[in-house]
Amino acid sequence: MIERRQYETLVRLLPELYSAQTLESLPRHVTGLLPRLISADSSGYNETNFARRRFEALSHPSAEAIGIPDAPETLARLMHQHPMVVHNRNSDQRALKMSDLISRRRFHRLELYEMVYRPARVEYLMTGGFELSPGNIVTVGFGREASDFSEDERDLLNLFRPHLRQAYANAEAMTTFQSQLECREELIEERVNTAVVVVRDLAINHASRLAMRWLSIFFRDDPARNDMLPDRLQRWVRFRQDSLNDGQSEIKACSPLTVESEEARLNIWLLKTTRDGEVVLLLKRENTRDCPEMLQRRLGLPPREAEVLFWVSKGKTSRETAAIMSITRKTVDQHFEHIHRKLGTETRTAAAALAWSAMRDS
Repeated sequence: MIERRQYETLVRLLPELYSAQTLESLPRHVTGLLPRLISADSSGYNETNFARRRFEALSHPSAEAIGIPDAPETLARLMHQHPMVVHNRNSDQRALKMSDLISRRRFHRLELYEMVYRPARVEYLMTGGFELSPGNIVTVGFGREASDFSEDERDLLNLFRPHLRQAYANAEAMTTFQSQLECREELIEERVNTAVVVVRDLAINHASRLAMRWLSIFFRDDPARNDMLPDRLQRWVRFRQDSLNDGQSEIKACSPLTVESEEARLNIWLLKTTRDGEVVLLLKRENTRDCPEMLQRRLGLPPREAEVLFWVSKGKTSRETAAIMSITRKTVDQHFEHIHRKLGTETRTAAAALAWSAMRDS
């Protein structure tokens, strides 16, 4: 049985473990909690996919900090000889120590030890986790140089395991929820051609993907850097704030900044400014020439597919289209597979010709 002190440590950690996280933030969050659970020289969060031969690890201290920058790649290459990884693949991932599986002498003979654990000064290991799906496991691990882990510490890690599984399930649900929320937000924005950007001290505090895409398109020669507004927009925001602070005409202070591209016009209004430096900007796009919305109406395409086809019809490559839309090249190609099926085309040239015709058909 674990000591009362260890039990109280676990109880204090659980509210933090269950705090709202996404699958992207969970590994770093868990890694930050592990040193408080069990005292060790190093600790980390690992996801192992045997089918893809992938070993993704986040450790404290980091592998780079201790001089092993390619540790995850080495672990992936040598996972077949890692006694604990092999055991976890064929068990229920209950907490175990390296000393449960092999002697220190045999451990020292492994290439894995020479490449990773000897440089990291790890002589004793303990891991425990759970199975995500067949061949895909999540574990947390602890390493020490001077002494092995106790049975109490093994019991404590076993008590932690079901909570780690639940925290992962919560993060998975939160990730799905955020994705659905972003999609709905983007759909609403695209329908009304309007987006909102929240700024604090001229740094972008919140902006949807659509808003960021518009800023990149209309301020292409003056892009946002390090989450700061483009220089021209920064100067305009400062001017509007000064106008409001000086008590100048409200009509003048609320007139929009207008920026034009070849196909559209972007109007930007300053809706709100507070004493602590927070500003709310309203962005509204107006079509002036050919536009993706025309392809939506005339070819019956969804918004994203219409935008992909629009940029390709303008002579943009998949790579350029991906950069404009802030998506990956693979996503562009997937959109085009759907476009070909809906339009009955086989080549991008044929699809672009249909788009060109649709935008000029009165």
